Amino acid sequence: MYGRAMKRVGTGIKLFGTACAVVLNMTYACADGAPAAAPKFLFHHVKEHSAGVIAEKSPGVTAEASAGGIDVTVAKGVSGYPGFHIHPSSGSAWDLSPWGHVEAKITNTGSAAVSVALRVDNAGDWRRNPWNTESAYLKPGETKIIRVIFGYQYGYNAGYPLKPSEVVNVLVFVSGKSDSERRFRVEDLQAAGSPGEKPPVNTGKISDEIENGIIAGAGAKLLTKTVIEAKECSAGFTPSGSVTVKFETPKKGRLTLRPGSGEWNFKNYHEVVFKVKNTGEAVSSAEVSVNSKAGSTDARKFECAPGETAEVRVSFVPEVCWKGVRSPVKGRDGTQKGTGTRFESNRGNGVTLSASGPASFEIVSITASDAPVTVPSWLGKRPPVDGDWKQTLNENFDGDSLNLKLWNIYTSNFWDKRTHFSKENAIVKDGRLILRYEQKSGWHNDDPQDKSPVAYTDYVCGFADSYGKWTQRYGYFEARMKLPRCPGLWPAFWTMPDRGGDPDPKANPQWKRASTGDGGMEFDIMEHLTGWGPYRFNIAFHWDGYGKDHMALGSSNIYVPADKDGYITIGMLWLPGSVTYYGNGNPIAVWEDERVCSVQSYPIFYMVSGGWANLPLDISQLPSDFEIDYFRAWQRADLATPEDGPKPNDGAPKSQF
Repeated sequence: MYGRAMKRVGTGIKLFGTACAVVLNMTYACADGAPAAAPKFLFHHVKEHSAGVIAEKSPGVTAEASAGGIDVTVAKGVSGYPGFHIHPSSGSAWDLSPWGHVEAKITNTGSAAVSVALRVDNAGDWRRNPWNTESAYLKPGETKIIRVIFGYQYGYNAGYPLKPSEVVNVLVFVSGKSDSERRFRVEDLQAAGSPGEKPPVNTGKISDEIENGIIAGAGAKLLTKTVIEAKECSAGFTPSGSVTVKFETPKKGRLTLRPGSGEWNFKNYHEVVFKVKNTGEAVSSAEVSVNSKAGSTDARKFECAPGETAEVRVSFVPEVCWKGVRSPVKGRDGTQKGTGTRFESNRGNGVTLSASGPASFEIVSITASDAPVTVPSWLGKRPPVDGDWKQTLNENFDGDSLNLKLWNIYTSNFWDKRTHFSKENAIVKDGRLILRYEQKSGWHNDDPQDKSPVAYTDYVCGFADSYGKWTQRYGYFEARMKLPRCPGLWPAFWTMPDRGGDPDPKANPQWKRASTGDGGMEFDIMEHLTGWGPYRFNIAFHWDGYGKDHMALGSSNIYVPADKDGYITIGMLWLPGSVTYYGNGNPIAVWEDERVCSVQSYPIFYMVSGGWANLPLDISQLPSDFEIDYFRAWQRADLATPEDGPKPNDGAPKSQF
């Protein structure tokens, strides 16, 4: 990722942006189909034709105008994000409102590969990141055009709403450190395109959300044409939108319906319902499944007599829950064969019916469903297994504010670079804790003296953990939660180890805050990326630190449907050498290993933006809430220790440990 560097005096522009996109030559359409205005050169080697001048340069960077453009050299060994600025030659902002983007042709004129970024800035507080950035990676001799479309960034994702009429700076920079000199030429730096321009569409990556959940049958309105793929069978659409299929040989055949381009997005559903009529002359059996590039759901088998119609529900929840196996290879590894699922609901690429002939069917309809599930009556009242259990915590979030003798509402933000935490966004209302994410400027931890990377940002959320105030080793932990729907958010329910005691290493050399070594472990009980939809999340186990010795395993394809109120209930049964995660009272992940965490731990609820496989943040859907109805814990009598439970503290909003 591109980081922070270089300072612009007198404008408030202080930082380079962050970017990880590649920008290639593409065709751009004007927003209204009208021709764009003639391009405006923001830099031209002929001064009279140029609206800008070369300004500040990072140490180790030369940028000289030539007949070919701007020849740039970055000296060997220069690290960080070196580059140079181009300022309006008039001394005031450029008005680029007649255009839709800023572009430049970049040629690598050196012998080393180089990653070049183009950033377009408004004036303003640097902490609010008032810019749009795109980048390109160029091999020696390679030429690419980088285009920054106003309002988009990092691969044409929705970004800072740049004001084209108030552009004060263009920044060109490279990333990383090279053992050799890097050279490139910047040509044709200009404003071009049409106002309101949109990014190009990559039809190979379109993810069609399915209107009313209907894939086939009456009322199907998919955005792209559905393709029939038939193997050892013949099939076709009927005028009503159903599909007829005939299997004529004993060899197993397969009918698959696929999107004509891109993918189908099942993110708002947790199952697909097939209605299949037997149009043959004998009792026939078949099976159906839902597919993604990464893997398919479990196939659901059915049988029906001639003339009968079977309704088959294909759940995204696997028949055998995920089971972990520790691997000697570092990284996220270790799914026991035959457990869990690799199906990715937001990346669907087909629905399949398989059978052996002779058999004939009509697929009357295929419909994605988000029907609520009925949860067990005992849920929330006891652990899911028998034993001599005692409830140790029953946090129902009563009252009108969080109990600060139990919860902290302030902490460091280790996860994204644009969210600050505030007490105003940790809301207790109607027996729920609401962590509200919204676009609102403010200081991190409500502290104007904060010096962290998120000291002052335009996005805010609430936070809660019990570090230094309540811990437990082993037992059962459970939370009932409603997940947010706004794309680009990252809510989670997890635990970290806490040894407590005196943080002075001289007084207590064994004390380690939230250490995942020496028996400690991070339990990711429910880690959700909203781009996946509300029924899919990640579970994981992390141990042995976060450096070169880091170990982890888990799955990003855990599915739990919601109840009638839209909540999922997620729990962790933690025993010596064993941990099981539960969804609505059913096991969803199991790992048995002597390395399972063996130290006191504490719960965390948080929400920031981003994540490793998320959609861009959609600010039009803010504010968005992560709701926690309750957090409860139980302890088995034979596992209880004196260290379990509340800790003496002064009720400060941030733990003093």
